[in-house]
Amino acid sequence: MTSSNICNDSDLFLSLSSDDETLSDDSYHSTTASPSLNITLNSFFSDCVNNFNAIHINAQSIPAHYPDMLASFESQNIHAILVSESWLKPCLPSTSYSLPGFHLIRNDRTNRGGGGVAIYLRSYLPYKIVSSSSQPPPVDSAEHLLVEVSLSQNKILLGVFYSPSLSINYFTSFESLLESLVPTYSHTILMGDFNTCLLKGDNRSIKLEAIIEACNMQILPLSATHNFPNSTPSLLDLIMVSSSNLVFKHGQCPADAFSYHDLIFLSYKLRPPKIKPKLVLRRNFGGMDIEQLCEDAYNMDWSVIERAPCIDDKVELFCSLLTQLYDVHAPMHYVRLKHLPAPWLSDDLKKLILQKNAALSKLKRNKTEENARKYAKIRNRCNTLCRDAQRRHIHTSVENGDSSRVWKFLKTVGVGRTSLNASPPSVDFELLNQHFSNPSNSFDSEHKLQTLRSLSVTPTPNYPPFVFSQFTECDVKKTILSISSNAVGSDNISRNMIVPLLDVITPIITHLLNACVSSSKFPQAWKSAHIIPLPKKSNPVNLSDFRPISILPFLSKVLEKLICQQLTLFLYKHNLLNSLQSGFRPGHSTATALIKVTDDIRWGMDNKQLTVMTLLDFSNAFNTVDFDILLSLLCSLNISPSVIDWFQSYLCGRRQCIRVDETHSSWCDITAGVPQGGVLSPLLFSIFINSITHKISSLYHMYADDVQIYTQSTLENLPSAIATLNRDLNFIHEWSKSYGLNVNPKKSQAIIIGSQSFISRVDWFSVPPIVFDGVVIPYFDNVKNLGIYIDNSLNWIRQLNEVSKKTFVALCSLRRLRSFLPIPTKIMLAQSLLLPILDYADASYLDITEDQLNKLERLQNTSIRFIFGLRKFDRISQFRSRLKWLPIRLRRNMHILSILYCVLFHPSTPPYLKEKFNFVGLPGEPLRSSRKFILSVPTHNTSFFNKSFTVQSIKLWNALPLHIREAQTIVIFKRLLKEHYLSQSFGHR
Repeated sequence: MTSSNICNDSDLFLSLSSDDETLSDDSYHSTTASPSLNITLNSFFSDCVNNFNAIHINAQSIPAHYPDMLASFESQNIHAILVSESWLKPCLPSTSYSLPGFHLIRNDRTNRGGGGVAIYLRSYLPYKIVSSSSQPPPVDSAEHLLVEVSLSQNKILLGVFYSPSLSINYFTSFESLLESLVPTYSHTILMGDFNTCLLKGDNRSIKLEAIIEACNMQILPLSATHNFPNSTPSLLDLIMVSSSNLVFKHGQCPADAFSYHDLIFLSYKLRPPKIKPKLVLRRNFGGMDIEQLCEDAYNMDWSVIERAPCIDDKVELFCSLLTQLYDVHAPMHYVRLKHLPAPWLSDDLKKLILQKNAALSKLKRNKTEENARKYAKIRNRCNTLCRDAQRRHIHTSVENGDSSRVWKFLKTVGVGRTSLNASPPSVDFELLNQHFSNPSNSFDSEHKLQTLRSLSVTPTPNYPPFVFSQFTECDVKKTILSISSNAVGSDNISRNMIVPLLDVITPIITHLLNACVSSSKFPQAWKSAHIIPLPKKSNPVNLSDFRPISILPFLSKVLEKLICQQLTLFLYKHNLLNSLQSGFRPGHSTATALIKVTDDIRWGMDNKQLTVMTLLDFSNAFNTVDFDILLSLLCSLNISPSVIDWFQSYLCGRRQCIRVDETHSSWCDITAGVPQGGVLSPLLFSIFINSITHKISSLYHMYADDVQIYTQSTLENLPSAIATLNRDLNFIHEWSKSYGLNVNPKKSQAIIIGSQSFISRVDWFSVPPIVFDGVVIPYFDNVKNLGIYIDNSLNWIRQLNEVSKKTFVALCSLRRLRSFLPIPTKIMLAQSLLLPILDYADASYLDITEDQLNKLERLQNTSIRFIFGLRKFDRISQFRSRLKWLPIRLRRNMHILSILYCVLFHPSTPPYLKEKFNFVGLPGEPLRSSRKFILSVPTHNTSFFNKSFTVQSIKLWNALPLHIREAQTIVIFKRLLKEHYLSQSFGHR
């Protein structure tokens, strides 16, 4: 492939009406004598509209047969599609294989190819997962997925079962599964490929029939369902029900487009709920006349807000006036959400797919060379035209949109961090809201009282108290524009309603926000949050499998952001936050925290010391912050009484409800925790946890609620070091009890890190345990610390394996679309989804070997091959040059030096890094003038610290040309640095 023809995507497009072949070819129409699968199912279920209708298909790869599934399962009377051999993998998103109107529930095989089971269930049917086989399944078990489906007043157990081979003796586990579940349901329907032929009457079939009979179920009669060429037909695909008298009808039909297994179907006399159209209430901003809107807004009497007596009245009036205005110019209307089929699947393509399937059926019935030739011809054309149609659709969608729309579209086709399926309708919103609102926390009242007493006698600091400053219109306007979210809060006011009128309503919003702080009141209307529950995993079962996303009123976020800016300046000015807290602070990040910790470990190795580290796991820390203690902590920082009153109003009296589309729970009061989703919440939590390390003597670092403490010693003094660490852990335990936070020692981790020679000499049988609250924290060979894996000798093997795994998982979702995406979009995807995996915290593991660097280089090369469609052994140098991507070694150098530049010259740089660097200048010489001098290299004894960020960054800095080191801003520095490295790598600028 040459660079001249890479971007010529138009050559790839074909047409359904191309000259060489047309859809009206008689040879194709001659194959359509037998009805299509879609027609067969429509006919079968035409008189079953009031029944629950289910089918089972052995798909032998949903991804490979996705167009066939779209064309075959259009019947509105099908309620469940049970799939054996789904061949889906965790890296393949459900959005890429969705069927219109269905919710995809999966249990993917993970250990090898093939296998897997899935259920497509009508999206309006409430369900919950009852049982799913572990993956990979044990040798004596098959794969299964069982769900409880609510049908009006009835709940049925619906399941799919798949046994990969005749050699698997799954009967014991299958019997145990049925015995535990079937008696608890009035109705059970199981379908699947059991790989036990009931026509043989052998030992396997006798066992299976005995199990079904013992569970008071019946196997519905079918003829042979598996018709493999040159073999005896067998009955492997079965339908099992608990009440055969409720079977309206059942049957089977060939599914040649998928496999040699027949499709089996069932109509069960239980009435499913009526389909209700999915309606959402939205404003019609599209047809709005902005000029007329602004004119009407200008003529409104906003002064009534200024005359209102209290802040709640002011907010209510503002919302009322703004709503009245938009009710005229952008009225609310119901929008019906439709489950659109694949937009690229035209009627002509559907006809071609049916003709292809008919040709395949004809070939299976009569295997002649002519039939094989005709089938191959139409199959190849069908595949080509389907790919072309998808390519056209994707090109059109990504070429003419802004970046936000492009990303929104790409997520619908399974690219990037697609959200997991929304919470199933059967989740009890009331229980879920209580779970989110009242996290379990046993805060002893006596401990709380003692803490409040202690804080009340804290000496008053000798700096002026913090008071709110009035907001200017410029501040307010800038803050409004800085918030990008268009989510609609509980007050029904969104950013889309504020921004078009900024020039008119900024003065009144400024008055509103200033009235909030001057009255020390947070508006009651802004204390209500809508919670969207998002699943943490693909098939959530328990309440703990969901995490809450809080939608707050837009103007409340504006006010919080303005106050956060003022409070942050006060805390920084007086150095009130722990210098080793890296969470949610400008200039700080997980990368800077990891650099600090790993350099400390290397310093210990350089001095022949071991590092004993404990990573503490806090349970629900943000949601268990006690209001009274937080307010007392603010008082101890010399926050003025009026501001304390405001914070009390801000924290207390909050409530929340679960809301999904137009369905919502009742309101629940919130009695603890910083507001979920609040702009102020991270800063308030940092204040709350600020004193946790005040009494410890060990080294430590914090990132929000991630706390790690560590100490260093020689091998001989290891017991003493662990004793010190245990003493400090006891201090943290006492602090946690006093402040109402819970550390979970069972999820905490410990590790001893040192050189390979020292680690090999550790006598693990005599090493004292690390104990927290009487629970032993086990030692691990490697631990996950702020997103990277640190092992006990810093060999980074696990970390590099994880980077490789994540890269290939990301590539897995992208490769499906590599033939459909234009090159600029593929570049954007590689830079957004692939390179960040290689780049994350790379400055904290600079001691990797040349072989490991080569591994990272190969991973970067896979990104380049993805972009340009290169084969494995194609040379990529010219393509890397076209992208202006640096080789991995120079790319890492650029990251190191960019961090160092910020450390040297950015005012918000973490002090724990800044203190490590000194210019070799004259005493008292200004920093800018001393920049021409080199940085001094700290003294070190071994190669361990030589590979630290501190030493490596200094060496790279000192080797830079003077004009780069003299860059006045980070933007200029990065540009000059990249030009310098590009010149080194490719010989051009």
